Amino acid sequence: MALETATVGGGRFWDLAAVFQHLRGVRAVTCGYAGGHSDNPSYETVCSGDTGHAEVVRVEFDNEVLSFESLLEVFFKVHDPYAPASVGGQLASPLRSVIFFHTQEQRQLAQEISKRIGRVNKFVIMTEILACTPFFAAESAHQNFYKNHKDDTYCQEFILPKIMRSRELFKRRLAA
Repeated sequence: MALETATVGGGRFWDLAAVFQHLRGVRAVTCGYAGGHSDNPSYETVCSGDTGHAEVVRVEFDNEVLSFESLLEVFFKVHDPYAPASVGGQLASPLRSVIFFHTQEQRQLAQEISKRIGRVNKFVIMTEILACTPFFAAESAHQNFYKNHKDDTYCQEFILPKIMRSRELFKRRLAA
């Protein structure tokens, strides 16, 4: 087993966490915050936009089972990578699309995949690709949100459709 870490953000971290938890090779998914200037971010302060942090997930995965490239393929299919990083005049939206690379190889792959997807779809990918910054785990209420709240309206209307879409697109990569 060769464990690797990926840190990505694209919309609400609950959505990405639920999708990644269903992939074969994923060992752990932690919701959290990265990319900002506060040393003590909370869900409320991050959502306010005052910290500069993005909602992200840190994914620990076995890269012999799930490659970083495959993980990014899933990432780009289940969120909107075309949305600008600034929303409503807010410079660094907490829901922005971002990849925090942990190695130069991850950086190179993220750049290549982003360019390729942009060319194929004829749109400019707005996903930021940045060196990994300090990661702050979110409060326990945000961990395993979908698993703990499957009947919640948000989970039914927003997360479940992403899980179903990922199941259709990535059948071979799903965990047993």
